[in-house]
Amino acid sequence: MCHFINDVKYLLSSNFDMKDLGPVDMTLGIKHIKKNDDIALTQSHYVEKLLKKFNYFDVKHVSTPYNSSIKLKEKLNKEFFSHKYSQIIGSLLHLSNFSRLDIAYAVGRLGRYTNNPDHSHWIALEIVFRYLKGTINFGIHYTCFP
Repeated sequence: MCHFINDVKYLLSSNFDMKDLGPVDMTLGIKHIKKNDDIALTQSHYVEKLLKKFNYFDVKHVSTPYNSSIKLKEKLNKEFFSHKYSQIIGSLLHLSNFSRLDIAYAVGRLGRYTNNPDHSHWIALEIVFRYLKGTINFGIHYTCFP
């Protein structure tokens, strides 16, 4: 495999101006952690940034990202800052699409109400952030089987 990689690098450098920066450790904001033949993809720095940006960094963590006992329904008036809510949902969608599939259901449910969230939506959103606080280093782990 290493021979193949060196051949590709040589081919590219003969046709393009490029630098070999060594093994990849970050791509599109996703950190690559390689151990032997295994690789883990995590966005822990992005989670930390979100928690700080939306003032959820100092919350107590919970074990699940969604509480099904909270009844979510549409609200007719827009009194609960729908712009900020939709901004948070967009950030969480980015996270769930790349490395945090564990929050995809909760974010999908909450994303249905970006135009008209009410107090119950903000409570459910806080649960997602509290879950992320306790699982900040979670990601996707790929294992190579010989």
